[in-house]
Amino acid sequence: MDEAEKSWALKAQELNNCPFYTKGDSLQVQMPGVFGNQLATCSMPVATFIPYAMDGSRPEGQIEAGYKNCSCKWSYCQLTKLSRPAVQFEEVLTAENQMSKPFLEQMPIAVARAFRERATAMQYRTGDVILKAHTTSTHFHVIVKGMVRIASRGNDQRVLELSVLRKGDCFGEMSILTGAATSNQVDAVEDCLTLSIAREDFHKLLAEFPVLSIILYRMLSKRIKATNQKLAQLLSPGLSGDLRFFAFTDLVQTVLTARMTGTLMVEQSQRRARFGFREGGLVHASLGNLAGTLAVDEALRWQSGSFRFHPDQLPADLNLDGDTMAILLEGLRRMDESSIVEKATDQAL
Repeated sequence: MDEAEKSWALKAQELNNCPFYTKGDSLQVQMPGVFGNQLATCSMPVATFIPYAMDGSRPEGQIEAGYKNCSCKWSYCQLTKLSRPAVQFEEVLTAENQMSKPFLEQMPIAVARAFRERATAMQYRTGDVILKAHTTSTHFHVIVKGMVRIASRGNDQRVLELSVLRKGDCFGEMSILTGAATSNQVDAVEDCLTLSIAREDFHKLLAEFPVLSIILYRMLSKRIKATNQKLAQLLSPGLSGDLRFFAFTDLVQTVLTARMTGTLMVEQSQRRARFGFREGGLVHASLGNLAGTLAVDEALRWQSGSFRFHPDQLPADLNLDGDTMAILLEGLRRMDESSIVEKATDQAL
């Protein structure tokens, strides 16, 4: 029996009160190791499955496991070089519910391991240009720490911020895949660390692991779809739309880039937020009893709702001062720190 025949794929089918997984998450068992994308791995489904792996008489099936008030059902299948279960395992890892995860966590275990082995850790200081505009990308980057911005330089040489990328995001793939020059530059807005793999090595990785191409093209397809939806909303009268397709950070950056003056109204359920802009600069924020940066912090958490921009209607009370991008980045940093604290608290409980 070769090594591939000793590998098993487990997929979460039903979960009740599980603090570790969501439906569709996968594990790979290759005796005696267990591999998963999660930082913490629950031992209960693994312990339940090990006797099946040791016996090896059933190539696929289901198991049930639980601990105190949690319970779960997992399907399993044996992986071989030519068997259909191996294809199913790749389909699981490239399923739609995986797209919300950081790039490296979308990969099958073997692909992620190969990527890390061939990648180089690269450090950048605040203000460094990581990828120049109108050049062919030489590396594919995954952000491990820090933030970068995608920016374009206008005819007047003014830098226009287009978007912000954070931990887990990647860039440089479009130029590598198409061979075309980049349209925009990427620079560090704070000290950054990336895992970077050279173009030639990345092409070899794609040839060796075709599933990586599936992940990349699904990611690019999702980006293009989101961009088209954003363009449709931008072109609509009065700049209005849905936060599911146009995130609050993108809204603020759009107003900043266009140097618009007026009030952006954002609504979610019965809550309404107001953001005032003067020539693109954010000068007012209010959301119920919250004002200034507190209102900005709350709006950054909204992933659904509607928005509309009212030109030339500026609130009388101006409660924000300073660079708009700095206000956004500080809000994103506070949100990241809050998320880390919440996860640590949940794990402690």
